[in-house]
Amino acid sequence: MAAISRIKVGNAEVRAELAGTPFLLALGLMFRGRLAPGTGMLLRFGVSANHAIHMWFVRFPLDVIFIREDGVIARIHSARPWESPFTAGSAVRYVLEVDSGFCRKNGIRAGDRCANLP
Repeated sequence: MAAISRIKVGNAEVRAELAGTPFLLALGLMFRGRLAPGTGMLLRFGVSANHAIHMWFVRFPLDVIFIREDGVIARIHSARPWESPFTAGSAVRYVLEVDSGFCRKNGIRAGDRCANLP
């Protein structure tokens, strides 16, 4: 079981599982049936880079939030099941995966800040 963090995203909060090991980073949300409301997965990479994310074996759509090391959201991508790899287009340290529509519902945009990142 991954550790849990409460991540502040703009004015919203997400209870996120932390994926920080190579195995958990590779596994992500593959093979899961859904996310509970207000939850997600935070991918924490060892270094900032233009990391690629894919949706292979992910059964539901996600909002994928790419976050720079300073906590600023670089990009938000609306991802669909089985989508090919995509990137932030710039160096990021974190990726927060949340239920599709979370960003729209909470008014979250690129340039907003995230807090409580481990």
